[in-house]
Amino acid sequence: MKKLILFFLIIINTFIFAKEDINISTRIVKQGGMFVVEFPKDKDYNISFKNSKIKIKSFIDGEKKKALIPVHYSTPVGTYTLKIYENKKVVVRKLVKIIDGNFKKSYITVDNSTAKKRSVQNMANMISKTSEARNNPSPKKLWEGRFIYPVTSAKDKKISSPFGAMRFVNNKVSGYHSGIDFPVAIGTPLVASNSGRVVLAKRLVTTGNTIIIDHGMNVFSAYAHMSQLNVKEGDMVKKGQNIGKSGNTGFTTGPHLHFTISIGTTFVNPSLFFNHKVLEKN
Repeated sequence: MKKLILFFLIIINTFIFAKEDINISTRIVKQGGMFVVEFPKDKDYNISFKNSKIKIKSFIDGEKKKALIPVHYSTPVGTYTLKIYENKKVVVRKLVKIIDGNFKKSYITVDNSTAKKRSVQNMANMISKTSEARNNPSPKKLWEGRFIYPVTSAKDKKISSPFGAMRFVNNKVSGYHSGIDFPVAIGTPLVASNSGRVVLAKRLVTTGNTIIIDHGMNVFSAYAHMSQLNVKEGDMVKKGQNIGKSGNTGFTTGPHLHFTISIGTTFVNPSLFFNHKVLEKN
């Protein structure tokens, strides 16, 4: 009898997985990737997936609520549990498989004065300022279609350091590369990768002259090491609008643009946004 009861409990729990008003875009995600959960806009589901390293937020988009869920690039390969709650009760429990991002290794050598720009204090200050800028995203989708490269010339679209590369500074591991680097000359015009609101435009010791744009629904792009800022905090910008010029400010080994896209404060591979209309059918 006890075994029969246990069997029925397992069956009931399995049916939780089939809740028809919830859609999960994929259950296999690369490190540094993302997936989307959507459900009716009149529902107040809460979502838990600890490996995104952020509090997951959902936003109304048309007749649905949608949540973009990032997978941190340092997440070990394996299978993890996505939980969706209604009134603190789990209504969906699904397994999401995280697979290898196939990241490369990157080696740079710097002198002591440059290394100090990545001191514990300077890094903490940078993280504090940039996290604060990403703390209150616009609830509305501000971007339009696919994201574009922040450089416009074909010759400037070469990438010198890819997303997710394990970074060695002076032969010591310093973390993973949070974005992509464009090795463009100082003064190269830079454009907004998509439409949004400027939430940070200032000089930081580590990232130099830095711009962060809020594209809505917890999506942000950032532009670092610039020589000139042509926008200010609070400005609304359009996709392709000039926002400044590339430079060699902050922690660098030479002129370049460091470009990132994040969901909240978790960085994801920008190629996901260049190659697809996020939240739309591709």
